Amino acid sequence: VDVVDPIEASLPLLERPHFAYGSGRAPPMMEDLAAKFKAADAYVMQTPEYNHAPSPALLNTLNHFGASIFAFKPSAIVSYSAGQWGGAR
Repeated sequence: VDVVDPIEASLPLLERPHFAYGSGRAPPMMEDLAAKFKAADAYVMQTPEYNHAPSPALLNTLNHFGASIFAFKPSAIVSYSAGQWGGAR
């Protein structure tokens, strides 16, 4: 099991996604995360609900990589909130 913490990943706000770089030319942290994502058999993402959406940190991390890196693999999003809906939105 690999855990990716957006704070530890320290990706900048999205300016240029991983797929916009040539093969092997992305910054090392992005290359390492891409390798982890490609090697994964499934994904479970945990996030607080933030203004009716996942956290900006999670979205920034996911947006650095194209959808094809996550395609055709089982995935789940676990959300929580202190509000009455408990992360259901």
